[in-house]
Order: sequence, then C-alpha cells, then structure tokens
Amino acid sequence: MRLRVAICIAATAIIAVGCSTQGGGGTQEVGGTQEVGGTQEEGGTQQATVAADPAAEATAPTVIVLDASGSMKQDDAPGPRIDAAKNAIHTLVSGLPDDAALGLIAYGTATGSSDAEKDAGCRDIKTVVPLGPLDRHAFAAGIDGLSASGYTPIMSALQQAAAALPAEGERTIILVSDGEDTCSTEPPCESTEAIPHDPDLTIHTIGFKLDAAASGQLKCIADATGGMAIDAANAAQLTARLAVASNPESARERLSTSGFRNLRIGMTESEAREVAGDLAPVSKTGTVVLEWQDCELTFTDGVLVEIAPRTGAATLDGLTVGQKMQRAAELYGPFTATTNSDGESVAVFPADSEAGIGYRITFTPEGKKADEGTITRIVLCRCLPATAGSSAGGTPTEIVNLVAVDSSGEPKPGWSVKTPVMKISECYAASQSAVTPGVITYGSTADGADACWVGPEPDSILCLQFPWGTELITARGVDGVEAYPRPADPSPFGLELENGLLCRVRYGGSWPSPESDPRLAGAYSCRGQGTDTPIVWAESTYPIDRSEDRWTVLVGPSKGPLETVAVTKAIFLAAE
Repeated sequence: MRLRVAICIAATAIIAVGCSTQGGGGTQEVGGTQEVGGTQEEGGTQQATVAADPAAEATAPTVIVLDASGSMKQDDAPGPRIDAAKNAIHTLVSGLPDDAALGLIAYGTATGSSDAEKDAGCRDIKTVVPLGPLDRHAFAAGIDGLSASGYTPIMSALQQAAAALPAEGERTIILVSDGEDTCSTEPPCESTEAIPHDPDLTIHTIGFKLDAAASGQLKCIADATGGMAIDAANAAQLTARLAVASNPESARERLSTSGFRNLRIGMTESEAREVAGDLAPVSKTGTVVLEWQDCELTFTDGVLVEIAPRTGAATLDGLTVGQKMQRAAELYGPFTATTNSDGESVAVFPADSEAGIGYRITFTPEGKKADEGTITRIVLCRCLPATAGSSAGGTPTEIVNLVAVDSSGEPKPGWSVKTPVMKISECYAASQSAVTPGVITYGSTADGADACWVGPEPDSILCLQFPWGTELITARGVDGVEAYPRPADPSPFGLELENGLLCRVRYGGSWPSPESDPRLAGAYSCRGQGTDTPIVWAESTYPIDRSEDRWTVLVGPSKGPLETVAVTKAIFLAAE
C-alpha cells in the first residue's frame, strides 16, 4: 500500500524531468567551446507530449486540506490569497474523473488570530466535504462558503486528514497553505514526527509566497516521507502546481525550477556524473557543452549552468513548445525580449530567483505584441540578471536582530513561556550571538542555553532554544545577572540558507569531522534536508565567508559531499 500526502504550501520545487535516452558520439572543438557528442539533429522542433490535465489521471483517494488562516486574506496573489487557493481547487476538481474519491478539510475558519483565541484556533479544523465519490456541487458550495481568519494547525490537520483516508492502498492529502504551523511547539523538522510514518506515506509540498523559515518546515515535511516540495509565486502557478501535486508522476517529464530529472543546476561535474553516469570529461575552466542522451548540458568552470532538452520538454507548470508567450507571462510575469545571434527572440523568466535560475525561452514573434509569439525552445539555466546591490547574482544576506523579551522581562508579542522551570546556578557570560548588551548564556555545554534575556523576576532568565521557535524556557537560580557586553565578533544564532536549510549555531556537544576533510569542525547544525543532518563546517573560528554582501557557508553531511551555499538570512540576538 502507498499513502501519498501532497502538501501544497510555499516551498522549494525539487521535481525534475528527464531526457529521452539517446547515445553520444565523439568529441570536436567548435569556436573555442568544447562540444562533446554527435551533431545536433536537423529538422523541425520535436514537441514533448505533456498531459493537458494531469489531475485527470489521479485515481488515489484524496483529501484536500485548505489553509483558511488569517494570512490567507493578504491581497497579493494578485487578489486575496484565499481566493487564489479556492480557484485552484475549483480547477482541480473540474478536471478530476467522475469516479475520483475526494474530501475537503479546512482550518482557520471559525476563530480569529489573536493570542486569546489561540487555544480554540489550534483546534479549528473541520471536515467541509467528507471523503467519498466526487460530488462537484458539494465541493463548489463548500469551497465558496469558506473565509480566512484563524490559526494554522498544519500537523493536527494532517493527522485528521490521514485518519479520514482508507487504511490501505494509495492515498493522497493535498494541503494548500501560505505559512508554517502556528500551533506546533516543536522545531519545524522535529514536528514531522506527528505525521504517521507509514512506509507508503508520501508528502508533496506546494508553498504559496512563503519565507525561508516556513519553506524549510514544508521541505522537512516533504523530505520526511520522500515527497516533493514545490513553490508557487502567483495564482496561475498555484493552479498549475496543485494539479502536479495531485499527480506527481506528471512532473517526471517536466523541467523543475532547479533541475532536469536527477540533474540539478549548480552541480559540480563529479556530482553530475554520479547521477547521470556516462558523461564525457569536463574541463575545470571555460565552457563545455556535452550531449547527454537527448539533452545538451553546459558546464562553466566545472559547474552545471544550463540544461537544454532537445525534445521540447515542458516547465513544471506545463508551459511547452508550441504555446503562446502570453501563457509564459501569466505564469512567470512580464518580460522584455531580446534578439540572439541567430536573430531569434529570447526572454528569460524566473524559475528560482534566489538561486539565479531561470527559464530561457526562445520564440517566434507573431503580430504586433511579443506575447503573441510562439515558443520554440525552453532551457533551464543559471541566467537571471544579477540583482542590483547583490553579489553572485543574488540579494545581499538579510541581517535580523531578534529580540524575544522586552525591557521589563516579559515575552514580546509572538513568544510565550513554557513550563516547568529549569534550575541553574553557574557559568554566565555574554551570548556568542549578541549584538547588544543584555543577552546572556549559561552553562558551557549543550545542557545550558545560549540565547537568554533577563526575566520578570530578579532570579530568572528567559531562554530561546531554536531561532525559529516561539516558546521561551524560564530558568531560575540566577543571582544578579549582569548586562554583559556583546562579543567583539558575534556569530549568528541562526542561518537561513538558499537551499532551504535552517541552521542553528553550535553550543557544546561532541561533533564528528566530515570524512571528506578531517580538518573541518562543525559550527552549525541544520534541518531541512532529510534525516542525514547537514552541518555548516569551518576550518577557522568563524564559519561564514563575509567577503561579499551575500554571505556563504560550507555545508553538507559528515558522510557525503560538501557544497558552498549562500546565506539568505542571518539571525543575531539583541536586547531592549
């Protein structure tokens, strides 16, 4: 049996598509660029076959879980997010076969989102349409009758949806949401323990306009059961990617926002060879174009920067050769066309803006408007223009100073105090992550805490254990805590990385060195990519390369390849 849970929330798309198998040939030099393989086929464009309605192929019993929390009222889809989600579900339902088994659960519909309503809001989960034979009229009425207002109890809703499904056979849960769980008290990745760990459980996530923390939580949920994480930036993408989530196999023949089948933009030559197999040698300098199966792979300085299927493969959203550029603009936004050296019109659209990855689309102009042109080729590439004021084609690292406790020792809005109280009595100093006086650490190992503020009582401090957590632990037994001065060069308490990892600074404990380089030591423990915990490694005392506006770190598991990843956000600690 196989239980599939497709969670549609804003997250990183990790699905890729494949090239049809074709052999390669010899090696020849062309215009200073090394080209490996046979001669490109002559003739017209060969268009890939892509299902017009992937949802129609889905047959597994499915429960849709719809986020109707207060944040879904935001008017940026364009229009309210909740309306975009409703329309996406309407479209999905209209394309399902008549014999589909479908149900609908929603949360956040019956309470507000104030602190006083949290207890009730975290129980606010209701069955709108019970799982059963598809009833289009009941779905239409149920969806249209929902309004957004309350909390986001994702984990509880998933448990309720799983319980509503049959005990055996393939099953699917599709969660449409725009934020992380606001009710779970566990760190994001640990909270996935609440989901039933059936060996046939698969979770797919589609994120709608999420920040890095929420994206990381959803990626944890997908990774925990071998699922896919997909991002959606607007209403058109949400509709298209909801259909993909309902039938994940349809994504196997599509270009994702990061790769093609098991290849990923940014892979080194050795990483690509591991997954692709029969690649010809790649120079560490200059540009090399390889023909692999029925694709052209471009490496620059030993890194994969372009994947060009020669059979007209579609994007994740179903945009393919032969369609009009108007559809490209609907999915990916306005564009400016340029003319390449062959006289063809070309436009580049964002696929993963943070990673600098785009869809480069070639088209034949028709009529007076560019969006009337017909698409002739789609390439996935590291080709987005550099953002103004950024380094390496990405935005500068965002610096955040986290203050969880106010000047009177009370938790600031958004944080709460957890019981019971811990007893402490020794080893006080300034926190290693403090950028102002007044943030302290106690203890010297993992048994202590390194993000604490003076509490409401003279002998108390309030400590935060996880940069993205909302619960503070009270520690008692402190005698006259000082406002220790900040360290000369503080280390961030938390890092949000470009690949979705959430990393917490090390505080004590015994950590191994990576097998690939025993000189390195662990500096941050990361969550967000499966069960083999990635670690930020450092040879010196400071693990972050801050030579550019966009900081980078070396990250990877202790038994596996390491890679340099950009830091999108660095979280320091401060006191009022």
